[in-house]
Amino acid sequence: MKQNMHIVILTAGYGNGHIQVARTLKQSLIRSGVRSVSVIDLYREAHPGMNSVSRSLYLYSPWFSAYGLDYYGWSYYATRDLQKTSAIAKWGNQLGMKKLITLLQKQRPDAIISTFPFGGITDQLQKHGIRVPVFTVVTDFSLHNRWLFTRPDRYYVATADLKREMIERGVPAEAIVVSGIPVREPFYEPVRSANPQAQAQAPRASERSRSVLVMMGAHIPLPDVQLITAKLLALPDVRVDLVCGGNDKLRRRLERRFAGHERLQLFGYVEAIHDRMREAACIVTKAGGITLSEAIQIRTPIVVYKPFSGQERENARYLERKGAAAVAISPRALAEQVHELIDSEVRRARMLQQYDELAAGCATETIVRDVLRLTGRLQAMADGQ
Repeated sequence: MKQNMHIVILTAGYGNGHIQVARTLKQSLIRSGVRSVSVIDLYREAHPGMNSVSRSLYLYSPWFSAYGLDYYGWSYYATRDLQKTSAIAKWGNQLGMKKLITLLQKQRPDAIISTFPFGGITDQLQKHGIRVPVFTVVTDFSLHNRWLFTRPDRYYVATADLKREMIERGVPAEAIVVSGIPVREPFYEPVRSANPQAQAQAPRASERSRSVLVMMGAHIPLPDVQLITAKLLALPDVRVDLVCGGNDKLRRRLERRFAGHERLQLFGYVEAIHDRMREAACIVTKAGGITLSEAIQIRTPIVVYKPFSGQERENARYLERKGAAAVAISPRALAEQVHELIDSEVRRARMLQQYDELAAGCATETIVRDVLRLTGRLQAMADGQ
């Protein structure tokens, strides 16, 4: 169905998740017949210098934290319950808004979707007399008050628990849809597509049941990777597939350290990471909302290693409380968790049962369908006035 609409998706480059969700939504909107979709990294457009510095501080925060300077974690927890009327919130809510209004006056979109907690968008729209529906996609399992500083026409959230927490903080229940977090289309496929060559290269079922996929992260690698790898390879008959992404230096270092080890396979960037995840008995990863959602959707048990302070730690804590992830803070504890997940059918079954409850349908389709329906309805109401 053709949708004669132009939609703007606002995002920010702090971690890979916000941008990845924006791209996933754009692809789905285009497939749904939307005329045009613009993805805008608002802070990069509005404040390029500040954005570059703040992104660097974000990306290097785990290293500083390891030496006792956990400035990112401190700032996250200090502002988690921040009120919109505070001086810090008022300052933060102005960032990028002048640029946003200029872009909106030029592009005149039919709807705005945000995948990052920009504050004060609806206030600015009202101030400048711009009438356009606003939608917010919350990309974590935990709640920070910055997500609430813009009051959109609709929130899309990961879980019913998160919806309840938002209601307790004053968000109307009808403004919240429990959609899940959008992930790329291949993760919604029930089975891997038939490919004789890929099938021939894939591990046999007996090997796959003891395969561990270690994912390093798009920008910030897992800590202690050599110790992790050694501990995992010490487990009986366990195969380790380690994805280094674009970190060639790390990959060469691991090749030297574990040269010739037959149960270790190193990869650079893997396009079809969903296939690797399906073949694994469990994954070892960071606690970004997108990676966790991908594993939940594809139903691969999760072990989170040393989650970083802030939203990743809160994501990990939430899933651990639900029985949907194991969390380890040392290489030894990690190996023990992996060993139990591989060998305990009861533990795996409990975790997969949680995934059945969390992965309720296709989040991307739910969001896109609702955005188009509500935008069309609001347009019709405006035209009828």
